[in-house]
Formats: sequence, structure tokens, C-alpha cells
Amino acid sequence: MKILFVDDDVMTQEVVKEMLKDWELIIASSAEDALENFPDEYDLIVITDIHMPGMSGIDLLREIKKNYPYVQVIMVSSTEDAGNLLLAYESGANDFIVKPFIADDLLAALDNTVQKNKRWKKALGKLYNRNK
Repeated sequence: MKILFVDDDVMTQEVVKEMLKDWELIIASSAEDALENFPDEYDLIVITDIHMPGMSGIDLLREIKKNYPYVQVIMVSSTEDAGNLLLAYESGANDFIVKPFIADDLLAALDNTVQKNKRWKKALGKLYNRNK
């Protein structure tokens, strides 16, 4: 499964590269860059910071859900701002992690997302096969 990590902070990018060295990881430094080079794949998880220059992570989440509704998105922020958490949830975020995050938190969020994808694929596969 591919992971697209979107964050403007180079240090955070390096930390995530190390934490996710066993995953197929793509890094984008902005929401605009992420959308411009978006990998249109069903097995994709996006992890994005909320606060970035230019387009915010919330706006990126909305664009992803509009164009790629099957892609799961995990939001990341250095604050637990209730307003941003609510916006992320209402916009379709799958999970939320507060920075600085530890590997266990990130891996748990990814594991939950992967398991959710498996359940959906299994359910949708049964539905698809039943309608043939």
C-alpha cells in the first residue's frame, strides 16, 4: 500500500521517512504539489499536515474526497484545535495524529486505516459479486 505524506516541514519529512521505511512512501512538500502529482490508486493512504502555506490540509482533504473518495486520509497537526479536528472529521478524515508523534501512534493509525480498507473491499467485493 502506498502512502502519500504531505508536510512542508523537511525535518518532519525525514522523521516520517525513517518511521515508514518499510512502506512505499511518496513525499510532497505542499498540498498543491500533492494534487499535481496525485497517484490515482485505490490502495493509497494520505497523511497530511493541517497547517501549511498556501492550500491547507483541510482543503487538500476536501479535494481528495471530491475526486478520490476511496482514498483514506489521516490528518496531522501540532495542535489539538477542536475547530480543526471537527472540520477534518466533517470533511472525511479517517484519523488524526498530534505532532510530534511517535512511531507507535503513526503505525497504529496506519494499521487501523489498512484494516478499514480491507473490511470495505471485502464488503464491496461481496456486493459486486452478488450483482453479477
